[in-house]
Amino acid sequence: MPYLNITEVESALTVATSAPYTAFTQLIPLPNVTWEGRQCNAIKIANGNDPGRPGVYFLGGIHSREWGSCDILINFIEQLEQAYLNGTGITLGGTAFSASDIRTVVDNLDIYVFPQANPDGRNYSMNTEALWRKNRRTAAPNSSSGDCVGVDLNRNYDFLWDYRTLFASTSTVSCSDNPCDHDLYHGPSAFSEPESRNAKWIHDSFPNVGYFIDLHSYGPDILYSWGDDDN
Repeated sequence: MPYLNITEVESALTVATSAPYTAFTQLIPLPNVTWEGRQCNAIKIANGNDPGRPGVYFLGGIHSREWGSCDILINFIEQLEQAYLNGTGITLGGTAFSASDIRTVVDNLDIYVFPQANPDGRNYSMNTEALWRKNRRTAAPNSSSGDCVGVDLNRNYDFLWDYRTLFASTSTVSCSDNPCDHDLYHGPSAFSEPESRNAKWIHDSFPNVGYFIDLHSYGPDILYSWGDDDN
């Protein structure tokens, strides 16, 4: 089965928030369009709106070339919704979740899923350069030429963004302030990019979010906060 293209990811979100799922889903249009003018959307899955419900936030598609990230989250949405609607369980690998487990999740949590944070980059990776990682920023100090396009969105947040002063010179931090770095350019400032601002907007707009997973598909690792060290 081929990977979903960027249109299919967004179409899947529309389907996931349409009948027969409307009673417990909501499509969330995000406020910042991408450099190439694309609208991004997230989804909320929750049956009920009682105060004090914990929020769980899943983010995907930050790195263009990690195609599996978006597809995994779309599959998660579809399995969860169908199991809840039909009163069935879900089995993932060797772990089984009963119908009761699924009801507990949807009835007691607010689940926010933003599966495709970087559609411009994903589109470019799927159609032009498979190993493309960044977004498609062309504004200064970037340009419209080759490696000088784009920002690594995973390094565009405000946590230790200014790595030149906040990390020791002996640190092995992987980052770059060169706009023509193929993979690691962190952008002209923290949250300079519409895509990273969208990811932040969900945190800011839904203060009940207490759990966050940024899903990549590079390797079989689980990385815990915080991602820094003494140096």
